[in-house]
Amino acid sequence: MKKSIAVFLCILLISITSLTLISCSDDDWKEDGLYDLTLPTLGEDGWYMVFEDDFNGNTLNEGIVFGDGYEGNREIWTTSPHSQRWASDDENKPEQACYWCPETVSVKDGTLQIKSYYSSNHVCPDGTCPKEGRFTGGIETRAIVGDQSDNKGTSDELLFAQAFGYFEVRVKFPKANGLWSAFWLQSSNMRKVGAEGVDGTEIDVFESAFIKNKKKMGHALLWNGYGEYAKVEDHIVDTGKNLYDGYHTYALKWTPLYYVFYIDGVPTWASTGGGVSHVKEFLRLTVEIDAGDGYGPHGQRIGKFDKDSNSVFYVDYVKVWQNSFYAQYEIPDEAFAGDLDLAN
Repeated sequence: MKKSIAVFLCILLISITSLTLISCSDDDWKEDGLYDLTLPTLGEDGWYMVFEDDFNGNTLNEGIVFGDGYEGNREIWTTSPHSQRWASDDENKPEQACYWCPETVSVKDGTLQIKSYYSSNHVCPDGTCPKEGRFTGGIETRAIVGDQSDNKGTSDELLFAQAFGYFEVRVKFPKANGLWSAFWLQSSNMRKVGAEGVDGTEIDVFESAFIKNKKKMGHALLWNGYGEYAKVEDHIVDTGKNLYDGYHTYALKWTPLYYVFYIDGVPTWASTGGGVSHVKEFLRLTVEIDAGDGYGPHGQRIGKFDKDSNSVFYVDYVKVWQNSFYAQYEIPDEAFAGDLDLAN
């Protein structure tokens, strides 16, 4: 590691520790001056558009509008890893396993649509999935390299990734038991331990595990992988409105010093949890089905998925902006020592 990077990391961690110490209760994030909770405005204070995807086509990667300075990949989306996502919690009922299959993902009528269903006669092009089971899927801006069955990804091709910025989606949840959708950012690097969340954090902008109380929503930060060193900070907010009724927007403002989460343009949480990631992360929009136990994230009872359910998660658009003042704080993955925690 270069000395300049090492010195910067030390200063950064000290600064973030100070912020974390004063952010010690559920309501601290709302206090005046602790965080800038305002929504960014495109074209002001350094904010510029990276891309906007309204899914106005027949397939992924059609009609994406990129900002004037964008020089990356033009095909940024692929379907989530074609593999088993969750094994059944009952070995005698293997059909309760959840599989991600590209056959569940489509683009039509100006939306991305992800179906979730049970089938006893499922067919996918390469035969990865079993004939009987629970099937759903997702899209993301990275492709798995090597073993396609490893849906966490130990080696990734980043089709699009960004450190810091503003990320917004407009979505409509399916009204069904036993499943949850999510918009999240992640990097394989978040499975390293030693630099807390600075070397990568799973950022869950939302996880829709609240079919039993439709006014609530969950945000979460996860770092140090998913094994014995894993750390989590989450927040459940009661919005006072039915989030399963029609479309709503969910957004993240990720700065070098903190995260701010928004629902329908209203700030619902802010945090420095994990020390704030300073590495590029890819985007994910996914749906998952319970493994037969009726539980989802945030310890929520989401009910068991109905075999007769044929539910659809709709995504109207994805917007990604960046701030010209943030680039200087990005740290490359290779600057962090250590190996990935592959235990989980």
